[in-house]
Amino acid sequence: MITTLIAILFILLLARVFEKLFKIPVTLSLIAISYIIDHMFPHILNIPTEIFDETLLLLLPIILLPDIMTLRFEDLKKNWLAILYFAFFAVGVSIFIASFITPYLLPEYRFSLGMLVALFSIVMATDAITVTSIFKNFKLPHNLKFYAESESLFNDATALIFFYFVGLPLLSGENLSFLSIDFILIKVLFLSTVIGLVVGFLGYLLMKLLEDPIDEFIIMYSVSLLSFLIAEHFHVAGILSIISGVVTFKYFIDKDFERKEKEVKEDLKELALHEKLVFRIKDKLATTKERLEENIELSLIVGHFANAFLFILMAKLVDFERLLTYWKEILIAFALTTVIRFVVINIGIKLFKKPFRWGIVLSLAGTKGGLSIIMVHALPEHFEYKEMFEAIVVGIVLLSTFVYTGLLLIYLKINEEIFLKEMEEEHSV
Repeated sequence: MITTLIAILFILLLARVFEKLFKIPVTLSLIAISYIIDHMFPHILNIPTEIFDETLLLLLPIILLPDIMTLRFEDLKKNWLAILYFAFFAVGVSIFIASFITPYLLPEYRFSLGMLVALFSIVMATDAITVTSIFKNFKLPHNLKFYAESESLFNDATALIFFYFVGLPLLSGENLSFLSIDFILIKVLFLSTVIGLVVGFLGYLLMKLLEDPIDEFIIMYSVSLLSFLIAEHFHVAGILSIISGVVTFKYFIDKDFERKEKEVKEDLKELALHEKLVFRIKDKLATTKERLEENIELSLIVGHFANAFLFILMAKLVDFERLLTYWKEILIAFALTTVIRFVVINIGIKLFKKPFRWGIVLSLAGTKGGLSIIMVHALPEHFEYKEMFEAIVVGIVLLSTFVYTGLLLIYLKINEEIFLKEMEEEHSV
């Protein structure tokens, strides 16, 4: 076990060195290096692949926390319509377009609507980690970064909802009407959001009662983990609850920073217990800007390690023999989802009057990750196409990670000056 831990730290360090020297995103290096080491020295990374699903579910709130903490409520409020289009409407439309076209591209298979909705819900889920990893190496307009990062986060929640509450029930033979689907989606969205709101607000109140930076760090993580855990317990969208909980938590803390802490003439030690509680909840600031920034920085470090472990484990799932068996199906599904994403993204870009180059960036920011693998593993064991679907998903994860990321890096580099000029104009407004 010690050898495995040292190997993980070494791979993470090597990936970060590659990022600094060659501008290669950490996620790409993690997968490539891990795969090479695992096949050259199979006893070093002694991690059972069977724990992948459970590990990702455990690490997801930890990995997502730093990215969500950087989201600003003002940006969400200002761009809510764009988020609604890119992360909810576009995903749903893309799933059903792909489900309609696929039988014509792969006529040799007897796919039902439920099978295809399940498959394309899985491969429409994007990976926010890779997007953040790429963007931090470039100077880009704030709104473009916000569109890409928020779309990646909310997109995951939408894909999960369609998979678990539409795809799987249809796959199991349940009869769902458009009215019942709409009701299910609205119910899940509402409950997931409310759970996050409640947990986030309670976390904020608890932080006002405590003053130690370590306690604040624990509370910050507890909000993310509890939002996810409670949502999963009630079988709604855990990722959406994490986003809702952490954004609520951060919103109230930011509102605190807009005012000064009320001064108390009496010594707090002389106040009665109920008076101390009233002061702490009503008048005391939850934290300071310095402590909050330090905790966010610390969460980034924890997130990097969790992310490294996840991508190393993902590399161990790659079976090239199986991928070659289904190479045609993988390429067709990859090409289809790429074209559909490009079209629906650029329709949105046109609607919101943004430059076409933003549409290219957002299209190429659609890399897939571990969440897709978790969903495909959730398919019933007796499902006749499960092996093929697993190969398609792993193949698309690899292709999108390397092809999309490579093209995105080249495109951002070519247009570096244009994006820099846009960023400067944005700051001057």
